[in-house]
Amino acid sequence: MSNIKIPIDSVLGDFESFLNMEENSRIFFSGQFGVGKTYFLNEFFELKKNNYEVFHLYPINYQISSNEDILELIKYDILVELMKKNNNIFTTNEVNGIEESSLLFYSWAKDNISLNSALQQSLSLGESFSGMIPNPISGFVGKLGKSLKDLLELDKKFQKFKEDYIGGEKALVEEYIKEVKKKNISETDFFSHLLREKIKLEKQDKKSILILDDLDRLDPEHVFRILNILSSYFEKEHENKFGFDLIIIVGDYTNLKHFFHHRYGSNTDFSGYMDKFFTISPFYFDNKKAVLSMVEEISRNIKNEEPNLSPAIADSGYIKLFLWYIFSQSVNYEIVNLRSLLKATRYQLTELKKGSYYEDHFADNFQKIFNIAIKIAIHSFSNTNVFLEKLEIIKKSKLKTGKRMPYGKYIVTMLKSFGVQMPSESNPIITWNKYAISQDITGSDFITVAEGNEESLFCDLLIEYIKQKKYIKDQNDRY
Repeated sequence: MSNIKIPIDSVLGDFESFLNMEENSRIFFSGQFGVGKTYFLNEFFELKKNNYEVFHLYPINYQISSNEDILELIKYDILVELMKKNNNIFTTNEVNGIEESSLLFYSWAKDNISLNSALQQSLSLGESFSGMIPNPISGFVGKLGKSLKDLLELDKKFQKFKEDYIGGEKALVEEYIKEVKKKNISETDFFSHLLREKIKLEKQDKKSILILDDLDRLDPEHVFRILNILSSYFEKEHENKFGFDLIIIVGDYTNLKHFFHHRYGSNTDFSGYMDKFFTISPFYFDNKKAVLSMVEEISRNIKNEEPNLSPAIADSGYIKLFLWYIFSQSVNYEIVNLRSLLKATRYQLTELKKGSYYEDHFADNFQKIFNIAIKIAIHSFSNTNVFLEKLEIIKKSKLKTGKRMPYGKYIVTMLKSFGVQMPSESNPIITWNKYAISQDITGSDFITVAEGNEESLFCDLLIEYIKQKKYIKDQNDRY
C-alpha cells in the first residue's frame, strides 16, 4: 500500500497570500479537528523552507502545568527547537557594548536584588561607585542607591555570572533545560534576550514563525487558561515575544466559540477576546476539494493482505465502490475528518488478514464482501452508533455522487436478508416501507425503484441492516 498524501495545492496559494499580507504578525489557523491542519502546515513550510524558519510547538504538553511553568516550558521548547536546528548556535560569546552588558546585568540583578530594599539605601556617607569598576554597567548599578560595600559585593557576583556566560552559552542553556526538567523554574529575562538574539541569528534573511498547534486536543478547561498565558507573549500590537515575525495558533475557531460561551456565558464578547490572537482575521482552512479528489484512492488503498479480496477492493470492486460512496458523501457534508478516512489504510481489520476469506460456491459471497465493507466503514467512523448517525445525515443528501453506484446489487442483498421476496413475473411489484420495487429484466440488478429512489432506499435499508446487526456473521462461521 502506498503512503497516501493529500495534495495541498488548492489551499497553498490562498494561505501564502494571507501569510504575506502587510503587518500580518499573528494568525489563528482554524479548521475542524482531524481535518489535516498540522499535515498542511508541515507540507507547506517544508515546501517553503527557504523562506521561513519555523518553530513548531504543541501546548497540549502544558495543560497540567502551573501558569508560571507554562511560560518557562515555552522557552524550553524553543530552546530545544533551536538546538535541533543548529547544535552549534550556542557557543562562546563575548559581552560587548553598554546595551548588551546592561541587559545581561539586569537579567541577573533581577534575581539577586530587591529593588525596594535597594532604594531604601543611600549614598549619604558620600561613597561613590561610579568610575571605580571598569564596566559599562557601573552607572546603572550606582542609580540603585546601594552602599559601596554592597555594590562591590554585587559586582563580584556579577563578574562571576558574566564569566560563566562568556565561558559558554551552551552550558547555560543546558543548565536551564536541566532546571526546567526538574521543575525548579525561575523566570529570567536573560533567556528571553538570548532566545531573541539566537532566533534572529538562525533565521538570517527568512521570516521566523512560531506555530502553537493542537489546541483541539486540549481539555476545554485548559484552553482559555493557556490562551491567556500565550497572550502575554504579544508585546505590542505588531510585535511578538522573542522577535518572531509571525505567530500561528492552530485550532477550531468555531469550537472555541462554543467553549467560550459555555464557560463564560452566551452574552460575553468572544470576538473581542479572540482579536488579540490574530492581526487581520482567522484563516479558515478548507481542504474539502483536495480530500474529495483523494477519496477514490483512499477507498482502494485499505490495508488488505487477503488475495481473494483484492478484486473487491479494486477500481470496480464492491468494497471500494461502497466505501467511495460513504466517504464522498461524508466529506461533502463535513461529517468526517481526514484522520478517520485514513484509518482503514493504516490499521488492518481481522477480516482483511491473509486467510480470513475464501469463496464458497454454496453461499452468497457477495453478502460476505458487503459485510466486510460495512465493518471497514464502521471502523473508520469509530463505532456503530457514530456510523448510524452519519448515515442519517447522508440519507437526507441532495448531492449527486457523480458516478453510477450499483445500488441495486446492495439493495437486493439487504432485502433478501430481511426475508423479502424479489419481484417476479407472478409478483412484479413489491414494497418495503414506503418504497415500490419493480422487476426489471433489462437492468443489471433486475429491479427498479419507483421515482428513481434507489439511493434513498439503499440508505434506509443500510441503516436497518446495521441496526439489526445483519452484517455480523455467527462467530463460528468462516468467511
